Amino acid sequence: MKRILSIVGAFFLLLVFTAAGFIGYGAYLGNRLDASSKAYVEANVPVIASNWSRDELQKRASPQLLEILNAHPGELDRLFQKLARLGALKGLENVKGESNVSYGPDHGKVITASYTATGKFEHGDANISMRLVQNSDQWQFLLLNVTSPLLLQ
Repeated sequence: MKRILSIVGAFFLLLVFTAAGFIGYGAYLGNRLDASSKAYVEANVPVIASNWSRDELQKRASPQLLEILNAHPGELDRLFQKLARLGALKGLENVKGESNVSYGPDHGKVITASYTATGKFEHGDANISMRLVQNSDQWQFLLLNVTSPLLLQ
């Protein structure tokens, strides 16, 4: 009986250490992904929004976003003309968000990140929300959404 209890106890202890290892690795990976995705947002949104460059967005777009952009090129031009009303980006503030790792039977491991920020532009402020996806260890834009009362005029 003691032998069975020892085996069950050792198995349970192994299970606890394995779970702790996975949790520790997840926390480490999560912090690393959060830092790299935030750095990507802070470095690349200003490049796109400094003069509202369609080409700069396309260079940083994910294949999924490129597919949509290429299907509607006229709409993208109109959007960037409208965004140009804000003027050049003066600063990006309150960048907040996080990355997520999911696993699925269709796509395997998928790493995404969602962020919001406040853009300070020449003619007013705008809220910017974005979604990123990591392809081949490189962050890319999956979505870039800009809202401002100036865009309603």
